[in-house]
Amino acid sequence: MAEALLTAYDNQLRDRVPQELRWGAVIERDGPLVRTHYGTHGTVDLTSLVCDDLAGLIRRQQEIFAVRCEPIEWKVHSHDSPLLAEALRDAGFIPGSERTLLAADIADIPSPDVLQSGMRIRPYLHGERERLRCMAAAAQEQRRPLTELEADGTARGTGSEMQILVLEYDGRILDALWIERVADTDFAAIGGITGPRPELLNAAAAWAEWRDIRHVYRPRTPCHLVAEAVGALVPAYLAAGFHEIGRVSTYRWAPVGEPARERPAKQLLSDPEHDEIWKRFETRFEVTYETADRGLAEPPASATWHLDAVDRADDSLLAEVEAIVARGLRASARPGDRLYRLKWYISGSRIDPTRVGGPGQPPWMSYAYLIDEHVIQVTEDLRMGTFGNWREASLCVFGDELLAHVDDDLTGLLGTVLRRGGRPVGNVWSFGP
Repeated sequence: MAEALLTAYDNQLRDRVPQELRWGAVIERDGPLVRTHYGTHGTVDLTSLVCDDLAGLIRRQQEIFAVRCEPIEWKVHSHDSPLLAEALRDAGFIPGSERTLLAADIADIPSPDVLQSGMRIRPYLHGERERLRCMAAAAQEQRRPLTELEADGTARGTGSEMQILVLEYDGRILDALWIERVADTDFAAIGGITGPRPELLNAAAAWAEWRDIRHVYRPRTPCHLVAEAVGALVPAYLAAGFHEIGRVSTYRWAPVGEPARERPAKQLLSDPEHDEIWKRFETRFEVTYETADRGLAEPPASATWHLDAVDRADDSLLAEVEAIVARGLRASARPGDRLYRLKWYISGSRIDPTRVGGPGQPPWMSYAYLIDEHVIQVTEDLRMGTFGNWREASLCVFGDELLAHVDDDLTGLLGTVLRRGGRPVGNVWSFGP
């Protein structure tokens, strides 16, 4: 059993390029290895040592990550060639503590037992996030930190989701576990657990294979679990039906310089910053969900164009508009800018325009117009952005810097401007002398 689980682990979870990228990540294949850049750090996975110059390969990774000022995390497994660990140490990498690699068939995990009175396991509540982050940060190193799973975002179209399960007694949280379904594989991966709680592991198995109506068409439902653990956590995993399939250590190396503190792109779900930018935007531009069909209070430095010629999401005209706006936003961005993409009552996103959309960067993940929803792009300081009004079939661009970069191109593409500074200037009937 352990050998079969290890084979599945190597074939599916290592050296893979996922169908859908994690938020803010760039994945590159370099010969026998896969390199992932998160903007804040990066990881390298190498499963085969079919390489003429291992030292040169490692040195090239260090040079690439140094240009990005990203520290490297490189996992080395007990069944890897000992030459890899030796070469990494020679290159200046520092090995971390060894962890036990564990895996299980979900079918072999017992169903959750009836808990004692006053105790229950449930998904986390949004108001508990900060407390759970502190608990997770205090736990011993395991497979992946909770903050990284949160930063990955969700990709429900490909079956990649994460959850935090908490064990509470009389309303007090005792321990927590964070887990993700790994898209395009047969695995769900436990990022970590704050204490040796077999009952949480049983609940994690039940969550991993559970299908609700949103996930009926998930391409693959996990049938395996994988985790990394140390100390007293290992017996808890074994008691829950896991098998030890190996050991793993993380080797680390950091270039000179201060790495970025956050990824270049982030999905916003129930984040306080999402609520805060919404409140400031609605106040500044005098618009709410109920009044959005009538547009916003267009500032003096703004221009609005008709988009009634766009009737499909894949319209080539819309693609040209998006390309012009994205170029303008990148050209107008200042260091440290945050650009938010907002839709009422739907998850949003935040990107650093200077760190996405370019060569070797994550793709541009924002957009200016939708054919069936209002959509907003706005910088954190509200100085520039766009408002796509699908009811009016119009696009408003505001901010002196942004207008200077897109005005001529959008007018040349779309024709006469509908409004400037909120006042009609074209496509308007007039009567009288």
